[in-house]
Amino acid sequence: MKSLALTTLLTLALGAYTPAPAQGPYDKGADAHTDIQTALTEARADGKLVLLDFGANWCLDCIVLSHLFEDKTVHPFLDDNFHVVSIDVGNWDRNLDVSKQYGSPIDNGIPAVVILTGSGDVLASTKSGALADARTATAREVLDYLKGWVAQKPTHAAR
Repeated sequence: MKSLALTTLLTLALGAYTPAPAQGPYDKGADAHTDIQTALTEARADGKLVLLDFGANWCLDCIVLSHLFEDKTVHPFLDDNFHVVSIDVGNWDRNLDVSKQYGSPIDNGIPAVVILTGSGDVLASTKSGALADARTATAREVLDYLKGWVAQKPTHAAR
């Protein structure tokens, strides 16, 4: 009798269980074109750069990079100097036109980053695959990348 009650209870509990949707930094429902235009508009107004972060939620290196962006030593600098747009490439079947528009930075792996000025000009890119092994990166290394990109920022950037 106990066994039957336990089986019934488990069946009811499991029947009501709905798995949570896959979570991650890349929103497959986001409109990358609109998000980029919004970030560029904001960058023209405040003089920040735009960081396009191409990746996918299945990609361990992409997840690691997103966590490094949230690191307490990285996030304040990132927030002060960049508008970040996370762009989901799915299983190499999403937003490929956006990647192509910015020089196909994902060709040598993801995550891939493109840095834009407020006018939309490409300032830097990790097209070489520099961040494709982000799982081995440290917060200091990511911060150094960010600082290097800010140092390349044209002094006449629109405000």
